[in-house]
Amino acid sequence: MNFKIPQFPDFEISITAFENVTNSESIRSKVATLPYAFLDARMIYSQEQLYAALYRVLVEQNYNKLRTKTIHSEIMLCLSPTSNIGDAFKKFGIKEDSSTVICLHIKDRSDEPELPSLSSIVEGQEISLSKEFINQHRDIGMVGHVYKINGEMIENSTEDQVSSMIVNMIQLRGL
Repeated sequence: MNFKIPQFPDFEISITAFENVTNSESIRSKVATLPYAFLDARMIYSQEQLYAALYRVLVEQNYNKLRTKTIHSEIMLCLSPTSNIGDAFKKFGIKEDSSTVICLHIKDRSDEPELPSLSSIVEGQEISLSKEFINQHRDIGMVGHVYKINGEMIENSTEDQVSSMIVNMIQLRGL
């Protein structure tokens, strides 16, 4: 899935999902050298969560406020409800046992057009990112723990309400 956010026409965002990934450990060992953000799909509750983090990254890039070395590592920090960079990488980044992965790339006009092919990096089945994919692979317990949303709140809320809680935490962190 490739798209642009209207407020940031110079940036093109690419999101690709993979399942049945067999080389997570290998990807994790070289993630710092790759021009992608590799996320553990279990930690993504909704597409809105991803979009909120991406929007925040682009705002911070626009105002030269990135706290990490690359725009791609900033995505993981922006997903986090805290400002701890290492903690964000541990919780949202690809793990050695990740079998479902979401890969993001933010390209601006100054980027070189040739990127390493994701199919040459990820050994798994590429599928389109959809609500069904996210619902199937998310770990509600892990997401609830990270965002401090208890099980009772999740059970008594609609999916959209939980997604809104997470998006609000992403957007309001640091204010």
